[in-house]
Amino acid sequence: MAHAASVHGASAASHTTSGPCHERVAVVAHRPIADRTWRIRVESPTLAAATLPGQFAMLRIPGRTDPLLARPLAVYDVFPGPDGRPRYVDFVYAVHGRFTTALAGLPPGEELAVWGPLGNGFDPPPVGHLVLVAGGIGQTALLAVARERSGLARYGSPARLRPRAERITFCWGGRTAAVFGDVADFEAAGCDVHLATLDGTAGVHGTVVDLLDSLAGAGKLGATDSLRVATCGPDAMMAAVARWTAAREIPCEASLETPMACGIGICFTCVAPIRDSDGGWDYRRTCVEGPVFDAASIVW
Repeated sequence: MAHAASVHGASAASHTTSGPCHERVAVVAHRPIADRTWRIRVESPTLAAATLPGQFAMLRIPGRTDPLLARPLAVYDVFPGPDGRPRYVDFVYAVHGRFTTALAGLPPGEELAVWGPLGNGFDPPPVGHLVLVAGGIGQTALLAVARERSGLARYGSPARLRPRAERITFCWGGRTAAVFGDVADFEAAGCDVHLATLDGTAGVHGTVVDLLDSLAGAGKLGATDSLRVATCGPDAMMAAVARWTAAREIPCEASLETPMACGIGICFTCVAPIRDSDGGWDYRRTCVEGPVFDAASIVW
């Protein structure tokens, strides 16, 4: 997932009535949606009400000591219960490692230990054209951004109101077409969806930056002064997106997927090198000052 201190650094706290919750939650749905990719839904009215786009939670399977520590997952989206109030939280994850392998075997009815929401999340200012750029499993941090800025959903407690973007484009790159799951979610969120695959099985044959070049060359992105980019995915991919936007003077926020151990800033395992205002740099904790940073401030 899933950020010198960001301009968004205080946004999460300013729109929630309390700090992160730590609770046991029930799994109510769990299904595969793409190659080695699963979507899990938990029932947590507290987490659902408080979460902002781009925030994450720490998840752990109770009773297991391997792995012992919780793992961070970006909140994909939240959904209401029968009373219309936020009740359910969805996470999307790729199976890779001991935790996600064990998680994929967890059926509905079981419980997870959850701590969140955490991090600052995305809060782009008013913009004419918002371009969301995902690589791999990075789409998980971006759906709620699209739904909020298209006017389809409000997030936080109390629910915040953000100005709508005139256009939202979603660009998603992956190894092959088999890794794209629930693309229709972004179409339903009002996004103009474009794909890129390294093997050419869907969309543009190449990287997501090749896709950006293709869209820009065809005039489908419009004037650069109306654009703002939000991105999440592998570091190398986000670094390439950061270079692409910097060359065109397009503002860009990136959600880092730095490995975390605690999620609350006490272990310092998730630090990232971030430039400061005097031209130097220092380490910032991805879980607290991030995960969203100004892409131009990150020392890639």
